[in-house]
Amino acid sequence: AWRLLRYARNDISHHLLFNHYRFLEGRRNKKEKQVTTSRQIFGNWKDAPTTFISHSQMTIDASQLSTHWRRCSLTADFWSRYIALFAPPSTPPGILCRDDVESVLAYLLNELFENVAKFSGGPVQTGYYRVWVLKEQLIFEITNHIEAQKQQPFIELIQEIFENDPDELYFKKLEENVELDQDESGLGYLTLIKDYNVRFAFCFQPAAHFEKTESVAVTIQARVSLKEEQ
Repeated sequence: AWRLLRYARNDISHHLLFNHYRFLEGRRNKKEKQVTTSRQIFGNWKDAPTTFISHSQMTIDASQLSTHWRRCSLTADFWSRYIALFAPPSTPPGILCRDDVESVLAYLLNELFENVAKFSGGPVQTGYYRVWVLKEQLIFEITNHIEAQKQQPFIELIQEIFENDPDELYFKKLEENVELDQDESGLGYLTLIKDYNVRFAFCFQPAAHFEKTESVAVTIQARVSLKEEQ
């Protein structure tokens, strides 16, 4: 009888260990499913134009922006003034003049470069800045890398922004930000959408050369119309 009881205990222990292993394996698989294994796009993404007035690009070191925060505003100020020079000092009604373009870009680019400094993580710290100047539009793309576990919360924030009224969501987020002191509130994106008519799209894809997806490459595309909003 004692021998049978011992065998029964061993069977129960093995069964419990097996179920515990399946539980842990299930949690691991669920977490892996949240990590990007292919290209994901949110918003109205536009492919890079083949015809343009001007195109510029620059490599970004996210760790340097984070260590020397002043570099965010310096970089934003330089590019906003540089790109604004493509706009005439005075324009007919309905078209943004040079000063207006510089004002919009200063806010937009400062927000984007600061986000690179704040949210970059993982083994890849290299990022990229690109801009295309078109006749009636400016297209900006900024790529940085985030840790894989930060991807899903960012996607949920993006979906919340796209699925709600910008004005209503802005005031809701403003209250939450005061109460909870949130860093990833999306207030910057909402301000640019509702006050500056900037149109965003987001692309997630695995970082190159990293088989286990330690880093996810995030590219934010921002389109600025040179026409005043009607």
